[in-house]
Amino acid sequence: MKANSFSSVFGTVVGAAMLVTALATPQVSRGAPPGPLYAQLSSSLSQKASLTGALVSMDSNDALSGLDHDDKGKGSDVTVKTDGVYFMVAAIQVGKEKGDADDYIDVWMKQNGKDVDNSGCRQMIKDPKFTTVLVCQGIAECKAGDKFNVVISSNSADSGVGIVKIAPKGEPAIPSIIFSIYKIN
Repeated sequence: MKANSFSSVFGTVVGAAMLVTALATPQVSRGAPPGPLYAQLSSSLSQKASLTGALVSMDSNDALSGLDHDDKGKGSDVTVKTDGVYFMVAAIQVGKEKGDADDYIDVWMKQNGKDVDNSGCRQMIKDPKFTTVLVCQGIAECKAGDKFNVVISSNSADSGVGIVKIAPKGEPAIPSIIFSIYKIN
């Protein structure tokens, strides 16, 4: 009887351990690649903002897994391949070429060609020597095939307001944009 009780208890403990392990192990949805889904993209191009909004091009796939982006074609589309909830951040290095007016640059995201509600950010730029990083971020529920873009606009077409790539001597380049996206669920 003691052996039978031991096997019963042992079987229950092993079964419980297997259940806890199964619940704690992330489940991969059908069709999703194994491992995390993410991208970090950047651009070595300075790009001018337009009055109505210009899509930002990115020419470097610094890290890419489970999403699509055409860096060779300097693409602006980031395509989700797996349904889920994604966190994304667009960090742009802003500046302007000339003038001392109170110009501004806006940045926001588009999902499938439509502006994402409440995703806009603005930075005033008075001096051409001034640069700073403007960050736009959000969380989005996505379906496979959804496309995301980063958009920039300005109130001035004449002062060269936009995003700038900077190449400091002896340091890594400062891209005009760093865009990151990560599947959180």
